[in-house]
Amino acid sequence: MTFSVADMLALPALKRARAEILYGEALDQLPVRWVHTSEIYDISPLLKGGEVLLTTGLGLIGVTPSARRAYIVALAQVGVVALVLELSRTFVSVPDELVSEARKAGLPLIVLHGVVPFIEVTEAAQTRILGDELAAFRMTSGVGDKVLHAYGQSNGLVAFTGAISEIAACHVALYSATGELVAGTATDDDVADADLSAPILVAGELWGQLVLGADDSVANVDGARVGGGAALGGSAARKAAVQWRRSVLSAAAPLMAAEVLRTGAAGLSRMHAGAELLRDMASDRHLSSGELTSRALGAGLVASPGQQIIALCIRARVAGTSAASALAPAREVASRVYGASLVAEHEGDILIGAVTDSSNMRSTLARFADELVRGLPAFLRDSVIVSAGSPVDDARSLVQALASARETARLAVRLAPSSTVVLAADFALYQLLISLVDDEALQQFVNNQLGALLAHDARTGANLVVTLDTYLAAGLSKTRAAAVLAIRRQTLYARLERIGELLDGLDLNNRERRTALDLALVSWRLRLSATQIPVR
Repeated sequence: MTFSVADMLALPALKRARAEILYGEALDQLPVRWVHTSEIYDISPLLKGGEVLLTTGLGLIGVTPSARRAYIVALAQVGVVALVLELSRTFVSVPDELVSEARKAGLPLIVLHGVVPFIEVTEAAQTRILGDELAAFRMTSGVGDKVLHAYGQSNGLVAFTGAISEIAACHVALYSATGELVAGTATDDDVADADLSAPILVAGELWGQLVLGADDSVANVDGARVGGGAALGGSAARKAAVQWRRSVLSAAAPLMAAEVLRTGAAGLSRMHAGAELLRDMASDRHLSSGELTSRALGAGLVASPGQQIIALCIRARVAGTSAASALAPAREVASRVYGASLVAEHEGDILIGAVTDSSNMRSTLARFADELVRGLPAFLRDSVIVSAGSPVDDARSLVQALASARETARLAVRLAPSSTVVLAADFALYQLLISLVDDEALQQFVNNQLGALLAHDARTGANLVVTLDTYLAAGLSKTRAAAVLAIRRQTLYARLERIGELLDGLDLNNRERRTALDLALVSWRLRLSATQIPVR
């Protein structure tokens, strides 16, 4: 990290010398390139700028006040970052003209009230300066190899942009010459540092621009979060991050131009790249962790703090039919509700990977489903189910979440819930029961709970099991249950009375009894769906 004037004043040698700042602002923002000692009056032509000059003021003895002012002006003009004057050997106090001119010229002026060997100060400072430069060199020396390796491993502009984002530990955006976002993620801090953008020149013409975000950390760099990181912290983290990212940008820009030439002027769009990634996940194609991450980043799918990634599956309620007609509305609504999202059609389902706020995941999902249904063609509005896997923290975990969302959708089609939205977490019990649907003990449990009703329905066709199932699903509301069954309330009362007789005076206010019946009814529905017998 950069060694500043403030860092120098914190050295033990200068602390012992009781350094006092007579003039100077934002000393922690003034980098020190070198520390020089000199008693020569006309020293400025021998300096290059960026130095802290240590002196006892011997060269200022016997010169006029105006000459001392000229001395200060010359140091400021050459770029000296601070003048440190030791008192007692030459001056007991600082000449007023030095202080006033330092203020005018903007040159920090520091005095030492104690005597300290200057060699001790310069050795300590130079060690820090060279040490930081060596550390910076070590940190950035492998950048070119990392970027070149990523280029060789990536397939297309989107994946390569994602790989750069991983290496740089920040959001990366690739824009066309017209300003269109081709790959990566646009962020508010894209233009925060002019040095973090580079033109992409193809055949001497401006094709676009590669922009690295200034602060949003999305990955680890050599084990240390330099972008917003716990490992470094404060201004040191910021400086390290910018230095690292500039090196990444320098190595990546010409390779990005080469990738444009290789893949064609347009390359692969973020939309198509995201769809292709989802289909690869759903097809159980082997994807390495690195490929998953880079492709997701390139397509713009990355969760910031307080966010997670959610997998959705839109499936037609009728088995064997397709939800493909929902693709365009799903893409539009996902973009509006979630922002960053991947959308694809796969085997008749619509698959979505989206970034969502962890605190309001369910309400956002409900909004998405509501807007989706309103935007669907009329023949589909009551014919789709939106299922969601459990939210995950990164793209690598999205594979399992996507499989869970699809399995939940498949199960929901079998169970025919009244709700449009179903969550894997809420269907956990059904998942357990379906694994036991052929178990003899479960079959015996269903017979014990519902046997009398099943036998009566088989003889009379009275639909008592369906009536009980609907009544429980309606939260014991007779009005709602009668409406769902399309029967009069008096008919419902008669059926419920008959159910109570057959089940030995059933009391649905008893939680244990009600829970047992619920489980038995779910198992019964699963068995019916497995044999493709219609429930109603």
